[in-house]
Amino acid sequence: MVNYVALDFGSNSTRVLIASVDNGEINKIRKRHIVTKMAEGIPSSGDISENALTRVTEAVSIFFEEINKHEVGGIFSVGTSAMRDSKNSLEIKKYIKEKFNLDIEVISGTEEAKLTLDGALYDFPEDQRTILFDIGGGSTEVIYKDQQTVSSASYQLGVVRISEEALPSRPVVDMEEKRAVELIDSLILKDGVNFSSFDFTQAIGTAGTFTSLAAISLGLETYDNEKTHLHTIEKDWLKEFYYKLRKLNPEEIINQYSCLDPARSTTITPGVLIALKLMENFKINKLVISENDILEGLILNKVLN
Repeated sequence: MVNYVALDFGSNSTRVLIASVDNGEINKIRKRHIVTKMAEGIPSSGDISENALTRVTEAVSIFFEEINKHEVGGIFSVGTSAMRDSKNSLEIKKYIKEKFNLDIEVISGTEEAKLTLDGALYDFPEDQRTILFDIGGGSTEVIYKDQQTVSSASYQLGVVRISEEALPSRPVVDMEEKRAVELIDSLILKDGVNFSSFDFTQAIGTAGTFTSLAAISLGLETYDNEKTHLHTIEKDWLKEFYYKLRKLNPEEIINQYSCLDPARSTTITPGVLIALKLMENFKINKLVISENDILEGLILNKVLN
């Protein structure tokens, strides 16, 4: 059976999926993320920093230790918000190509939304009217799908971006929080598709903020993606959790929530605030967490299409 590899050079995490595909089904061998914060510093400098590139390079080197254990028929790599926004993305692509022989395809927000939707809805009924939220490091994608329509919006909202531009302090400072809320609300109202006319029967959250929230909501001591997948989070719980989280510094977050990747301790707070504002703006009381995302979507599109 042929194995394939999908790599996501994301703004907050670099991620890998090794999987085979049989009769239209993805058989996951290994899925892993490493928080690399590629977007760190881009709002102020415009460039992916040398430190960020070092972190990404180390992560990919670790991934190839696992990849090289398997026979692989193809490797597919995408870059998202950080690589779209940085002035030096061509140099980063060239460096990664020379070091790992990887061709990174820098995709648009619309392409990112499509791949994420295809991946996240894997395992879900096809006839549902769905709104999907994907909170990344540099951007947030919102996608609506029914049997006839797919509409998407890419917002310049991400956990790294909001941390740097509006919400740097932990515990949260009131004035910074006010500025962050105003920024999030204004971007959602200004930049997006008008989703108010769409009738959806389910809301789905995918990627690291939402999957981390699922683990915390379940009270897990150790992260378990089989338990977090398809877990439901309610807005009331999310609001209550945010008001606990905003009072904590990163060390306290790590100590209180052992299921959380410690590297997310500085970005989980803005991530939860973005999630809460999305649910409020789109009038959603509960959503389902999907462990499937752009990586599954990439393999489905490249292999099956």
